Amino acid sequence: MPQFSKSVRVPYSGEQAFELVSDIRRYPDFIKWITAMRVSDEVRKPDGGFDCVGDAVVGFKGFVERFSTRVEGDPEEGVVTATLIKGPFRKLKAQWRILAADKHGSDISLNIDYDFKNPFIGMLAAANHDLAVSKILSAFMAEAGRRYGSPAS
Repeated sequence: MPQFSKSVRVPYSGEQAFELVSDIRRYPDFIKWITAMRVSDEVRKPDGGFDCVGDAVVGFKGFVERFSTRVEGDPEEGVVTATLIKGPFRKLKAQWRILAADKHGSDISLNIDYDFKNPFIGMLAAANHDLAVSKILSAFMAEAGRRYGSPAS
């Protein structure tokens, strides 16, 4: 069962990073293989946290898959977690952790633990997961630049 994580220091505040990662409705705008996202059952909490269901359509190299996750965000802890409801996985848990490092940046880690039902798709994903995670993080960095501007040097 593949599991991987990657951490990166970003030149954006913890609040900005949390806001970006939490904005799952807009993922199709900047992550090219997420072709559609529907958010339902959304509950906003007084502390700024949230709980919702995200239904995604993902297309990659001729494959199209749909899956649903429960997404929970806790801004005080700096955590956004997505867990599988249904889809092509036996198991899926993705967790972002955002830690404000200083006034000039944050440390972000992405941990994903998954297992596909289809062994062929699982092998394909395992062979490409480092590249996929790098592309995801690059897409988030590019979107952060568009939303928040280039960080001050």
